Amino acid sequence: MKVDKDSKLWAGIGYVCIALTLFGQIIMGYSYIMGQASFMVSNVLFLIRTFALDRPTADKVKDVCFTAVTSGLIIWYFIR
Repeated sequence: MKVDKDSKLWAGIGYVCIALTLFGQIIMGYSYIMGQASFMVSNVLFLIRTFALDRPTADKVKDVCFTAVTSGLIIWYFIR
């Protein structure tokens, strides 16, 4: 099985996203906005990865929704 540079790159980005999601969960109790910022970076990376790898439509919709929810929570935090 041949593994090219792109597949290694996208796999690495996937691992970074998982690490950021875990970091966001851990830090959420300490700082809500730092946790949400971590989720936002992770969501945007997942979104880019999903479209770059031409994943199924359900994955694209899921990542767009998660990014929108995280954006809404960050906006809500600053306007309340």
